[in-house]
Amino acid sequence: MGRPKGGAAASSSASSKKPKPKPKQRGGVDFKKYKHKVAIIEKLQERICDTDKVVRESLYSILQSMIFPSLKEDNAISTRSTLFLLMANILNGMTHLSIDIQLMAFRFLELVVLNFPSSFSSYAEQAFNNFIAVLSNDRINLHDRNKLNSVLSGLGHCLSLVAKTMENDDISNRQVHDLSARELWKCTSDEDNSVGRAFAMPNLLVKLQSLVQILINSVEVSASELCAKSAIDASSSEALLSALHCLDIICRIFIHEVKKPQLRFSISKTQFGPDWLRSSLLIHLKNLWGVKRLFHEKEDGKFFIFNLKIAEIFLCLSAWIDSTMFPAEEFCHFVSSLFAKAKTLRNKDLMEMYLSPIITCIPDLIFNAPDDSKEHLLEAFTDAFRGCKVDCKLIFPYLDAVGEMLLPEKTGTWFAEDGSGVLGYHDVWIHELPRILLQSIDKAPSVTKVVLELLLRIGQYFPTLDCENLRPFIKLFGVESSSGAVELGPFVNLARDCQELATSCLYYFPSLLPDIIGPLASCCLSDALEPLVLFRVVEVLQSTYKAGSLQITELLSFLLLLMARFRVHPGGLVTSGNPSKVSNWDTFKSLNRLILTSLSEMGDGSLVLELMWNNLSNAIAKKPSMHNMNGLFRIIVTLDAGTNKLMNEDAVKLIAGYLVDASLDLSKTIEGGFQPDKTRLFQYFIKPCTIMFDKNDKVLCSTLEMLKSFITGDDHLLSSLSNFNYPGELSCRVCAVTTILIFLCNDRKLHRNLSFGKSVIKGILDYIRHQLGSSGPNVTYEEKQKLRSAFEQLKTKALQLNCWDRSELEGLSITR
Repeated sequence: MGRPKGGAAASSSASSKKPKPKPKQRGGVDFKKYKHKVAIIEKLQERICDTDKVVRESLYSILQSMIFPSLKEDNAISTRSTLFLLMANILNGMTHLSIDIQLMAFRFLELVVLNFPSSFSSYAEQAFNNFIAVLSNDRINLHDRNKLNSVLSGLGHCLSLVAKTMENDDISNRQVHDLSARELWKCTSDEDNSVGRAFAMPNLLVKLQSLVQILINSVEVSASELCAKSAIDASSSEALLSALHCLDIICRIFIHEVKKPQLRFSISKTQFGPDWLRSSLLIHLKNLWGVKRLFHEKEDGKFFIFNLKIAEIFLCLSAWIDSTMFPAEEFCHFVSSLFAKAKTLRNKDLMEMYLSPIITCIPDLIFNAPDDSKEHLLEAFTDAFRGCKVDCKLIFPYLDAVGEMLLPEKTGTWFAEDGSGVLGYHDVWIHELPRILLQSIDKAPSVTKVVLELLLRIGQYFPTLDCENLRPFIKLFGVESSSGAVELGPFVNLARDCQELATSCLYYFPSLLPDIIGPLASCCLSDALEPLVLFRVVEVLQSTYKAGSLQITELLSFLLLLMARFRVHPGGLVTSGNPSKVSNWDTFKSLNRLILTSLSEMGDGSLVLELMWNNLSNAIAKKPSMHNMNGLFRIIVTLDAGTNKLMNEDAVKLIAGYLVDASLDLSKTIEGGFQPDKTRLFQYFIKPCTIMFDKNDKVLCSTLEMLKSFITGDDHLLSSLSNFNYPGELSCRVCAVTTILIFLCNDRKLHRNLSFGKSVIKGILDYIRHQLGSSGPNVTYEEKQKLRSAFEQLKTKALQLNCWDRSELEGLSITR
């Protein structure tokens, strides 16, 4: 009988099917599993105004660690109802008679805003009313800086949320700007029904205007206290910075409202303009101007940080500042002094945090300030820019500011033409860019692309730019010594996008090209450079030549250098014996086509060949590899295949030696069995020669004479490219030459010109027949078999030329 069901067995079976329990959250309570979570929170939220500090702190911890993470996974309706309960008590707590409960309520508000930012718009006006009330309490301002810091921290988060929401609204407004009236009505209806509604800005701006006065008053009080102390305490310093931070955000919100674009149908028109900005904000900032002067006299580094924050506030308002209210010359001197003092600040993180916004605002300040107030500022900015290290985060805002003052694409304003005094500093800034570029490659690669982009835009906007200040840019590609040796620059190791930018710059800096061509060619010959970059360089230089910015001789020299010195690694394309070798033969063939296309587009081929002949003949005389020689011969046949420049003994020796080398290489392979790849390679090698022979019968006949001499043993007349030790065996020599002649005879276009050399061909056949008839010990039986086969094959092909008389054919038979 089986065991009865139920009892321990059933319990065990049931438990084995249950999923493993999830680990409990911190505190041992998992609020996700409670169906009556809202009821639990309803009870807990009553403790927001509890008189016991421990209870309030415990509730804060529970909300932060357990309830809010759980709420984020709930549906929107459940979350909204829960937050409604919490916010009702938080807002009540903000008006409680107890200061401690008030301050704790602001901490609860900050927690809600951080976790559920979209809910804040529903309570924003009430919250800001309460901020105004609590910050107006002198007891907080004067006695407990820690409490003030708590409130200001929450205010900063709330203000940041308003500013961020306005930015998001801008994006939405741009998207609907061109919509129809019906679509606009639908968009506004959707916004009204959404959870994260936009703020009621007119009412909110009034609240913020009141906060401006309160915050400036707080700054004044804090400033007086700090200046009276012998040492700055952390809480007072934090309170002052927090108040300035809140002021900065409010200023940006006001500016955003003034600059808000006007949508059609009066749906989003703003009644807040520049006059309102001056009356609501600038008039209250006079006192902050006085605080700036107070701090300026202090030596402590923290006072310098305070002034950086004050300067940031005024800089964002520079377009609306009235010089009668805030003297422009004094302000420019003030900002200039900040750049000078920044050098003495030891805390790098603080400097990067607080100086970055100042740098960003410099172009606007220079554009709006009177001309006679800018010189000190431009000098201080330029000096600081020069001294900024490439691995410092400030290098990015410096480069942005320089780009904005050099180029009109962001502001739509030519600083160089508005009498701003910037023009005199253009050359100084541009001169620094190559230095920053070269240093950044190793120390700060992220800066490299930014500098290259800026250099490219400078070249595009200033086509007549004097590139003398950019000469260090040449080092990106390499340095050429007096002996002609080139030390490669970092260009070959740059990221692909940076290589593209650097290559594009070549088009816009043509006056540097004569000195760049040599190092650039060395980069292109490096195995480290990707083929696409190599091709792109050739294309850019060709475009530069077509634009009239590059001399034809310089481009010809560059193209010839690539063709003559590119190292070809045939790899597995030719033989399958060594698959580990990576072939770049296809790359060379693509480069070959690109170079020949470029040359053919330069005009009359014979004139182009005349221009480059000296360099070309020197390159041929150096006997490069067969692949390179093939490319050089292709240059000749592309430009002027029938040229008489090849009618000299040295040229004919090189052509004959080139053909013999190719044939010997083919013969070695065929001995191991026929290989189509090797045969196609031989056809590839002799192709330019067949074109030359077709266009110039004299070159063909001279080459045939040289090949005949090779058979008879006069190999000293030939110029081997591969440094072959020519074989002593007669059969090997005969087979090499007959292979060449057979391939030539297979080309019907050559039959006419080959007939002019029939006496040489007959002489070769006679010589082979004579050797077969001799009984000398030097010719073995195996060799005779090879000679007989070569004789018959060549005779058969020669007869196809149809140029023989019957008398000429007599005697061309082998006695068996």
